[in-house]
Amino acid sequence: MLGSKVSIIVPIYNGENYIDNCICNLKKQTYSNLEFVLVDDGSTDKTSIMCDELTKGDSRFKVIHKPNGGLSTARNAGIKASSGDYVYFYDVDDDVIPSLIEDNVRLAEEHNADVVMFGFWYHNLDTGERKDNILGRGFVGNGDEFFDNYLQLAVDHEVFNAPWNKIYRRSFLEENNLEFLPEYPIYEDIIFSVRMLKKAEKIVVNDNMYYVYYIRSAGSLITKYVDGYFDSVTFFYDNALDYCRLHTDNSKQISKLSTLYVRLVTNNLKQISNNDNLDRATRIRLIRNICRNEKFRSALKLARLEPRKIFVKVFALTGNAYAVYRMYRFLSRHCR
Repeated sequence: MLGSKVSIIVPIYNGENYIDNCICNLKKQTYSNLEFVLVDDGSTDKTSIMCDELTKGDSRFKVIHKPNGGLSTARNAGIKASSGDYVYFYDVDDDVIPSLIEDNVRLAEEHNADVVMFGFWYHNLDTGERKDNILGRGFVGNGDEFFDNYLQLAVDHEVFNAPWNKIYRRSFLEENNLEFLPEYPIYEDIIFSVRMLKKAEKIVVNDNMYYVYYIRSAGSLITKYVDGYFDSVTFFYDNALDYCRLHTDNSKQISKLSTLYVRLVTNNLKQISNNDNLDRATRIRLIRNICRNEKFRSALKLARLEPRKIFVKVFALTGNAYAVYRMYRFLSRHCR
């Protein structure tokens, strides 16, 4: 007897170098009742041809070709085209182990969970180093218990962040109108996650590792300037504060999420400072606007910052945009 159907959704943009390995990983999954939805998001390389050719003759695969609209639209298209009882998102350029679906769907069904999260490895392709992301303990409970007892650990270990280390019950997503928001060009993952946690009634965390997250510095949106970055992470923070306000004893969680927000914003300040496509006056103006933003200033006061970020806090709170600019310019040249 087949178990619940699981749809694995793979958004792909110019992924010709990874598709062979991705499809191999999908076919190695030990769970039997699977549907694979490959979403070609307007690729300009051989992705389209390879998806069609490599999946031919396997009825478990659906291939969708759509105009380029970004990662959020690709994931949403995959949800719409899928038919599983559970939904899982897999990034084409990473790796998964064969028992990922089997182990975590079993937990979802055993505990009637809206979402099951699990551990993963970091693999830095620049250094070749693979690092275990060891959680230390799992979790089973309702949304309030997760907030009280596990959220801070989930943020510290980035279990909170991405969709690729979570299996979702489809009916939970549909009942709560949960989808990815294309209007936010970066960190759409954590925006989705915090909106999801506001609604989740039953959560499971599996502390075993199933996913290899490859860190690629070259061309990463995390390391280069993206227009709309600050708006995206601030929308995340707005939702994070709304989530915290659903709970009475929330000061530690607000501090933890404020620290995450400040870290994301300071990364944006670094990107702006070192973006040589903008003239200096424009960069300083953008930095000044961020430093004057009341949400960022409030978060700076709530966050627990490591010593090296104290200077940013002082410069930002005093409105010294030029000092922020000079600091990051200096660091980019002397601290590589």
